[in-house]
Amino acid sequence: MDKSKQSYQQTSENGAIHSNEVNPAPARTAANNLAPDGSAPDGSAPDGESKFRNTVKQAPVGMIILRGEDFVVEMANDAYLHIVDRTEEQLVGKSLFASLPEVREHVEPILLNVFHTGIAYHGNEFEVTLRRFGRPQICYFNFVYQPLFDDNPGNASGIIVVATEVTQQVLSKQALQRSENHFRNLVTQSQFAKAILKGPELVISIANESMLNIWRRSLDEVVGRRLIDIFPELEEQKFIGLLNEVYQTARIHRGNEAVTYVDGPGGLKRHYLDFQYAPIFEVDGSVSGIMVSASDVTDKVTLRQQFAEAADRLSLATEGTRLATWDLNIKTGQIIHSGRLAVIFGYDETAVLSHREMRDQVHPEDRQAIVERAFQAALQTGVYVYEARIIHRDQSVHWIRTQGKVLFDEAHVPQRMLGTMMDITDRKESELALKTIEDKFRTLADSLPQFVWTADANGNLNYFNRSMTNYSGHTGEEIERSGWLQLVHPDDQEESQLLWNEAIKEGTDFMFEHRLKRFDGEYRWYQCRAIPQYNANGAIEMWVGTSLDIHDNRLFIDQLETKVQERTQQLIVANNELIRTNMELAQFAYVASHDLQEPLRKIQTFATRILETENANLSERGKDYFNRMQASSTRMQQLIVDLLAFSRANVAEKHFESTDLNQVLQNVKEQLSDTIQAENAIITSDLLPVRDVIVYQFEQLFMNLIANALKFTGPDRAPVIEIRSGEVHGAAIPLAGANAARHYQYISFTDNGIGFDPQFKDRIFQVFQRLHNRSSYEGTGIGLAICKKIVENHKGLIDAVGRPGIGSTFIIYLPFAAES
Repeated sequence: MDKSKQSYQQTSENGAIHSNEVNPAPARTAANNLAPDGSAPDGSAPDGESKFRNTVKQAPVGMIILRGEDFVVEMANDAYLHIVDRTEEQLVGKSLFASLPEVREHVEPILLNVFHTGIAYHGNEFEVTLRRFGRPQICYFNFVYQPLFDDNPGNASGIIVVATEVTQQVLSKQALQRSENHFRNLVTQSQFAKAILKGPELVISIANESMLNIWRRSLDEVVGRRLIDIFPELEEQKFIGLLNEVYQTARIHRGNEAVTYVDGPGGLKRHYLDFQYAPIFEVDGSVSGIMVSASDVTDKVTLRQQFAEAADRLSLATEGTRLATWDLNIKTGQIIHSGRLAVIFGYDETAVLSHREMRDQVHPEDRQAIVERAFQAALQTGVYVYEARIIHRDQSVHWIRTQGKVLFDEAHVPQRMLGTMMDITDRKESELALKTIEDKFRTLADSLPQFVWTADANGNLNYFNRSMTNYSGHTGEEIERSGWLQLVHPDDQEESQLLWNEAIKEGTDFMFEHRLKRFDGEYRWYQCRAIPQYNANGAIEMWVGTSLDIHDNRLFIDQLETKVQERTQQLIVANNELIRTNMELAQFAYVASHDLQEPLRKIQTFATRILETENANLSERGKDYFNRMQASSTRMQQLIVDLLAFSRANVAEKHFESTDLNQVLQNVKEQLSDTIQAENAIITSDLLPVRDVIVYQFEQLFMNLIANALKFTGPDRAPVIEIRSGEVHGAAIPLAGANAARHYQYISFTDNGIGFDPQFKDRIFQVFQRLHNRSSYEGTGIGLAICKKIVENHKGLIDAVGRPGIGSTFIIYLPFAAES
């Protein structure tokens, strides 16, 4: 603040500035005629003097009358006493500086000059430190020192002081100025194009370098001129109208990829801009100007794909940086900072910290060695940068990185420093952890018996653990210099190099078994494997490889393969013998079953003849015995037939033919026509597929399933059989043997018979298993076992779903021909 200003100005409550003229005439005419005690020379109190004193007492500004060269206080009004926080007893009748010694240094020279020269002194926003309200305070005053004269006009007898405190107005103006300077610095130093337009005429006040590049103008060409005068081509475009709208409505307007034409050396040139027009408000809320932020995105529009990738990379690079900003006045030590900086130092973002408080939180080991040294270097170079530790109030230690720039005046004297700060604790801890991990990795690698090695992105080996150097008899530097191929057996070198180069080119894992030379010249088999390590951008950063000694295993495997081949040959011989034995057993079963039927036929024949010829001579009991004998022999014959069918299903030749299953179904229906007609049965069917099947087995399969449905009918209802066909994915089949990766065709047989309890669904497919007694339903208990065997012969699955009293469904699942 310039303490020598001669103009007297007073700041009113609404912030306006008014010039005040102080008329010293009353002081000359009235006060000059007062006695030292304030009365008239004759001891009376004239009306003029009383009026003057009352005026002084009631004046809204501070007023004090000083007498003599010692500046003895003759009187002081209440406003002045309030300003200096003194009582009338403390001031009146005493020297001014006896009561206010703190102002003597700055005020006494001015008073003496006024007293001796008789020339009034006007002070504007005069800075002085007063001790009031219990502590020293920096205050600012507008004042007039007016000399008082006796009868001799040439000699002043005193001074009348008129003072108005403007401390709050000055502080507010200073803060506003700092804010405006900070704002201007942010605008001019912003990496984005910014400009300030003032007033409704849109006069250019500020434009940073980026904006000038877009405009293709210099700063001198644009500052102080209307935007429309600089760019008349904008008159026919939308931008002037949008700016006027923002100015009038005080609302922000944003635009993306707006087309604009700017006149330049080569004529009008089309640009694409992302822009924002933001109103700038005064204290009273009125709009005083507009901040224009713009970004030329012409290249983004024309090369959108490339720009999008760059934008993504930029977004990833800047995401989460959480920078704090600060502005330091180097002369005063005052600092302005963002809320984020307070958070970095461990406070709430609303906290306001001084430069000294921040410096005191720096770790003692880093304060002088790093921070102070960097600060002193910045005063010379203009660049301020360091990384140091700070201590929070909870004694936790954090790392910060500060970058700043020093602003010098014309004499190269540093004035201010602007900068950013960020918390890098996580990064530092990661670096420490990475170093710890690397040390552990090297220690672990050196302790392993396996070889551990690394290579750069181009495949050049650059690290070998102790096991490898001990084995080869070469140091890591020797291997790196001479190449690792020198250790590989000559017969394995070419293929090793080929596979290694291919892995590096394709970015795939490297794996190969080759022989490595030991320090004594012996070669041993090693399994070598290397996998690539990627950085954050997905590029290969390095390779990590291992080599495992498999020499003994390799010899063992060779021996094992020889034994496996021998054992395989033995198994082939055993398997052929088993096939021959099974065929003989099947032939035996067939012959036995066939021969067993001959005596049964004779038993049935003789029993029938006896009943026919000797019927009259037989008792009722005898007839019953012969009937039972015939029934038993019939069941025995059926059992032999079913056993023969089951045996054939197991071992018969599996000759597949492309067959229309609709024809198979028709053949079965014709064979069962008498039973179907007798039972009044209804059989409906979907269109069945054409498949490669064993024809006679599928006829038997359909025969057994339909015959069962006709046999196990419900009471008082005609059989209804529905045959359906379709496709299903293996994952939807509720059977253990289903392949979830395959697709199946299914054929289902649904009846309305007696059904069965679901708990018996597995039992019904077993040989000789029945759910009902022989007296209720005839049968041998082999039919469904035959069905299951037939389905298995066709690589399929069979399932049964039963509901007692409602009916049953048998489902056949057959894989598609390409998958079977």
